[in-house]
Amino acid sequence: MKKLSGWQKAGLFVGVGCFSIVALGVLALVIAVVWARSTLADVGDTTPTKVERTIALPEIPTPAPNAAGAAAGSPSPAPEPLRLTVDLEEGQFTVQPGPPGSQVQVQGMFSPNLYELTEDRAAADGGPARTTIRFRSKAPAWARVLAGFGGESGSRPQLTVIIPEDVPIELNLRLSMGESRVDLGGLALRNLDVEVSMGEHRIDFARPVTGELGRVRLDANMGNIAVSNLGNARALAVEASGNMGNLTADLGGAWQPGADPELQFSHNMGELTVRVPMGIRLDSDIRNEQGENQGSRTDSAERVDANAPHVRLRISTSMGGSRVIRY
Repeated sequence: MKKLSGWQKAGLFVGVGCFSIVALGVLALVIAVVWARSTLADVGDTTPTKVERTIALPEIPTPAPNAAGAAAGSPSPAPEPLRLTVDLEEGQFTVQPGPPGSQVQVQGMFSPNLYELTEDRAAADGGPARTTIRFRSKAPAWARVLAGFGGESGSRPQLTVIIPEDVPIELNLRLSMGESRVDLGGLALRNLDVEVSMGEHRIDFARPVTGELGRVRLDANMGNIAVSNLGNARALAVEASGNMGNLTADLGGAWQPGADPELQFSHNMGELTVRVPMGIRLDSDIRNEQGENQGSRTDSAERVDANAPHVRLRISTSMGGSRVIRY
């Protein structure tokens, strides 16, 4: 038998080592899959079922009218807003307006043995009660992924939250680890906080909101996030921050007449795109993480209708890029 050279021995050793590593990896994967399926077998039937739930709204107190104001014929005070948090994780989610006079509705398909939909109402620091709708996984994520549950669109949870249009509301949206389609057009919003992460999320204001919305706050992380018709939010201030992903904001829509809104965007590690209609008077300022000016623009009244909405746009970016596109 011919004696192997040093290089041949080294090659044989490396080959055997690589084969052993691959074999061990395959064996580990098989064991993990068996373990995952065994873990899920303990939870029972994982077949998705249809779920329809009505979230009863609390009584919203109306402030007592001031005696002097009532004598002077002043309008009645506005009712206190409903404080609602919608916190959804792992699935395909839709949030949309519902007909006036209705209740908050939650509809969808998911396995009650793998996921849970809860609601609670609690007062924070002795203040007004906040209603929280929460959707979470009950089984470990690693077990569902390895066993093949939750990865395909047919088995992924699907939920739709319907919010009545005529209820004054302070809304907190938290959407994570999935896909979401959100339409807030027509809602009577008083305040709006949105946190979206780890997925593809689309937020739209298809119609102008009817509430007195002072501020919109958006926090976007690790995903592709798009906001459309932001003008229909009719907010006096917008604060948006993004991290590790792409964020696109379209400033179309009907801005509040006579308002002078200020929009602040900060973005890190990703692409920020802001689309601005030509019918808006834009005052923009773009800076990098060192505070250096990367571009500015001020539309004069001679170039744009003096009665057009005047938007002040402030952008700061780091480890990424930003674009302002007029259309």
